[in-house]
Amino acid sequence: MKRWELLGEAHTPEGETLTLMRQDREFVILANGKPLMSSRMHGSEEALASFALGNLASTDAPSVLVGGLGMGFTLAAALALLPPSATVIVAELIAGVIDWNRGPLGDLAAHPLSDRGV
Repeated sequence: MKRWELLGEAHTPEGETLTLMRQDREFVILANGKPLMSSRMHGSEEALASFALGNLASTDAPSVLVGGLGMGFTLAAALALLPPSATVIVAELIAGVIDWNRGPLGDLAAHPLSDRGV
């Protein structure tokens, strides 16, 4: 079994440490050493977007707020459900999480931060 590789660290406004780790193709974000989220399972993020945005797919130019970026799965699911005219604002407090999504996490959700509506 391969070892976990440290890819980055970031700090919350409260002083907690977030750590991005990778083992083969799996990524994990830890909060003070405890698993916060993993790339292995992200169905709940997709279900959340579907539940919250299901009625907006036929709206002309919806504007949506996503609270927290995480690994980008909720944002990607929202973009898949919304029309191309949509605007999606992502509220993320931790710059490191944004950097991770533009870097090593980007491929997981097909680089949703690159979408012109974000």
